[in-house]
Amino acid sequence: MRILKPEIAKARKEKILRWVIQQFVETRRPVGSQMIADGALPDVSSATIRNIMKELEEEGYLYQPHTSGGRIPTDKAYRYYVDYLANVQKMAARERQRIEEQYDARVNEVDNMLVQTSRLLAMLSGAAGFVYTANVDDQRIQRLDFVPVAPGLILVVLVTQAGAVRHWPVRTGYVIEPARLRVLSRFINEEIAGRTLAQARQVLWQHVHSGHREISDLADLTTQVLKDIERPQTSADELYVEGIGRLLANTTQDDYEDLKQMMRVVEERERFSSLLNEKMADMEKSNQKVNVSIGSENELAELRNLSIVSTACRVGDKTVGMLGIIGPKHMEYTRVMSLVNFIGSLLETSMNTWTALPSEDEKDYE
Repeated sequence: MRILKPEIAKARKEKILRWVIQQFVETRRPVGSQMIADGALPDVSSATIRNIMKELEEEGYLYQPHTSGGRIPTDKAYRYYVDYLANVQKMAARERQRIEEQYDARVNEVDNMLVQTSRLLAMLSGAAGFVYTANVDDQRIQRLDFVPVAPGLILVVLVTQAGAVRHWPVRTGYVIEPARLRVLSRFINEEIAGRTLAQARQVLWQHVHSGHREISDLADLTTQVLKDIERPQTSADELYVEGIGRLLANTTQDDYEDLKQMMRVVEERERFSSLLNEKMADMEKSNQKVNVSIGSENELAELRNLSIVSTACRVGDKTVGMLGIIGPKHMEYTRVMSLVNFIGSLLETSMNTWTALPSEDEKDYE
């Protein structure tokens, strides 16, 4: 009997494992030795393939639901597959260009940037997309800007020294000259830069009540901004999830209960936000770019049959948020990992734009 070199035997076993995973992802059906012989290794006998698959089962990579049937991948198999893909993944230039164009078309209004990012993730993946941002309440302020976006509508952009960005629209009901907004923004930033939100609120309320000349004619705008800042930032503000309905529409009977469990977790936003916050902290410590947690690797029991592919968003050297995709374990990891990584880079670029706005004298509001 011919004995293969160890490296050749190892490569053959890994090829069979990858082929089983790929076939199961595509068909959702157990894979048998004859299918592998016909499709992946026509020069290898079914008996040899059966022995290799038995080894893979004993090693914890495959599972046989029925004694006489084929085998399906385990969480350990998906982990191997994801680690393998991390070394070889590439996204076609044409698809990268298409995604970039769609992203640009959807985030031209900054106040809708995070919602549209999660929506784009969901649309392109066919799964659920999410974006999670860091809480800014305890961070020190770098800058507060007023950006006119339409007559009577101003976008307020708060940037912290840690790189987090919080933004919201304010309706004034009347047009404010850009030059006047620049003066107000310059005055406010001189007063609050380097302070926490609580300290900044206290200082600005004092100026409003004293009728300070720099803000007296725009006291109503300043008051509205202060009230918005005082509103506590909750997980509802930090977490954006889109595509649950798309997931349900594409699910099979076998997956339905898993998705119901996931929906409960997402609806309990505090639990899901806590999970993402821990994941974000771990990624910051490890400087990891793309993270994949598969099935039982997820801390929440409700996600045991799902996978989360996520990436951290950094401004400078600070992690200020993360985005990702939640979907079935049999998702197309090659594409999803590339998709998350690429859209994450687009979001990072947008967020870095806000932390690198020109100085007041250089701004052009017109």
